[in-house]
This record gives sequence, C-alpha cells and structure tokens, in this order.
Amino acid sequence: MAERLVLHIGAMKTGTTFLQSVLMTNPEPLAQAGVRFLGGRFGTQSLAVRDILNLPKAPKANRKRWQKLVAELAEPEVQVGVVSMEFLSFARPRHLAAFFEPLAGVDVEVVLTVRDMFRVVPAQWQTFTRNFGTDSWSKYQQRIVPGLLNRRGGQAAHTFHRAQDIETILDRWRTVVPDDRIHLVTVPGPEAPRDLLWRRFLEAANLPPIEVDLSQTKDNSSVGYASCDFLRRVNQDLGDVRPASYRNEMRPLINTALAPLRGSEGKPVLDRRTARYAARRNDELRHLLSDGPHPWVGELTDLPGLDALGDVARHSAPPELDEVRRSAEAAWTYASGSEPVPSGLSLDDLVHATARRMRQAYNWT
Repeated sequence: MAERLVLHIGAMKTGTTFLQSVLMTNPEPLAQAGVRFLGGRFGTQSLAVRDILNLPKAPKANRKRWQKLVAELAEPEVQVGVVSMEFLSFARPRHLAAFFEPLAGVDVEVVLTVRDMFRVVPAQWQTFTRNFGTDSWSKYQQRIVPGLLNRRGGQAAHTFHRAQDIETILDRWRTVVPDDRIHLVTVPGPEAPRDLLWRRFLEAANLPPIEVDLSQTKDNSSVGYASCDFLRRVNQDLGDVRPASYRNEMRPLINTALAPLRGSEGKPVLDRRTARYAARRNDELRHLLSDGPHPWVGELTDLPGLDALGDVARHSAPPELDEVRRSAEAAWTYASGSEPVPSGLSLDDLVHATARRMRQAYNWT
C-alpha cells in the first residue's frame, strides 16, 4: 500500500489546470520518484469525484469510480498517490466520509492553493459566463460582494462563494484531516517563473524535487473582456440547452474562435467597491496564513493590498462594443463555416442571430 495520498483540493481558479497538466504530461519523472497521478487523466479523477459529490444518490454506483481510483495505491511501485481536483473543495461532511471510506491505513495530506482576489474575481466571472451566466461584469460584481445583490441569492453569488470561501473549505476538511496535514500554497503572480507554482506544490506536498518538462503543459484557456461579454449576451438565448451539450460545443468554439482575440481586447477592471472587498479578502487570507494553524508555502506579497491597484474608479467601464461585435462575428463564422456574417444588424440582433445559428449547427432544439 502507498505511504501517502496527496489531495490537491483547489480552490478554483488557483492554478489547478496548470498543476493537473504538469502531473498528466510527466508520468515518467513522477514514477521515478514513486509518485503517481492516480488514473492518469483529469477526466478520470473528475468523474470519480463528481460521483461522490452526487451522494446520497445511487450510493453504491457513485462510490465505484472513486474506489477503483484509490485502489491504485495498492500497486507496489506507488509510494505516493496524487489526486488534483478542484471539485473536492465542494465536499460536505457526507461526501468527505465517502472519500475516506477506502483510505484506511493511508496517510492523507491536503494541499489548498489560494490566489490574489484581485485576479480571482474576473476569473470567476469568466467561468460563470462559460456556464450559462448572463450577468454583465458590473452586475456580477454587485452580486458577489456581500451586502449587495447577493442578499437575494442567485447563481453568481452561490458559485463564487462556494468556490472562494477558503475558511469554510478548511473548516470542513479539518474534520477529517489534522491541521498540520493541510498545506496552503499561494499562487505567484504572472511575472513569476512558470515553474514556481509547481515547485511550491512539491514543497507543500512533501515531495522531492521532480524535474518536469513544461513544454506540453497547458494553462486554463481564457478569453478577453469583450468575448466574455459576448458569451453572457448569447447565453440569454441558450438557457434551455442541455448543460452537457452546451459545454461540449462551447468549449471548442471558445478555444478556437474567441481565445485568439484576447490580445486585442481589453480586460475587466474591478470597480471601487469590489476592489475594497478583494483587498479585505486578501488581508484575511494573509492573516490565515501567518496566524493560522496550517503550514504554508509561498509569499504574503502574492496577496496584495488595495494600494497595489492605485486609483480605482467607482464604476467599471463596459467593454468596447466593436470588440464585442468582433467576438460575435467570430462565433458566427465558427458555427456556420462559409456562410457570411449578416450585415446591417445591431449588436443585439447579431447576437440573437448567432445564437440561432449555433442552435442549428449543434442541433440544440
């Protein structure tokens, strides 16, 4: 039986895709260190974790994939198993009990990555728009800041705080894993060496230095401000599409048609109220690291204060409408192939027409 299992539980938008890609594309150097990314694929781990999160539905069937996954710990060449899946951060007590059922005799260590909230908020809005979200950037900020629109609930507030309430995530996991076995890692800023997060992860997970090839490693594909705004607009016409079909078709459209436009588009900028909220959360996270019970790796400066932003406008500027139109035209062209983009339409009418074209192309009836 393996000596240990390392569970990298998220949080979302904290470099999880990068770390998962490193783990998937470097099986040989990992194996030389006695380490295995269980199942070998993100999809395998995702399905196993999602099944457990579906409990108490189908209690026997929804345990099978996870049990099969962790059974690899019994293979003699595996000294340390690794699971990296951000949905683990959503686990509640009944799910945690199921995750730990087949792990008797295995030492479990948890790694939780945390990231600057100034960067997390726009990243979460993008994830929201890529999953049927319809709120504009300004409206999204109003919904997620405590004391504003999220008093009424809503999907934006629910998904944001479920993913980013780090203290709540830790409180749940502390019921099954001792404090000194829950390790926090700060995500370095964009100017840092590309392998720094990987090296921090190894240190937090008590793994030896493992030299990896980053040439095949992927970061999470993102889009610019205008393309995000196009997505939230077109989602207003696609709310009845089956989620699995939506994601299967939208992912390649986003990666192929919209992501290449990112360099020519602006970026969403936090408004003053949201910036103050993000600064307060960064301050709380710094205190959690410096004064809390958990070992951590990184730098407190990875979680900056409000002074790092300089002057912050009271309201966020909307995206340039010509850039939003270009995104709509790119989506139309991707979905329709050789058929020319309709001319003379307003932006709203072009978005509606593109939604209809997507329905036809993908058989979204």
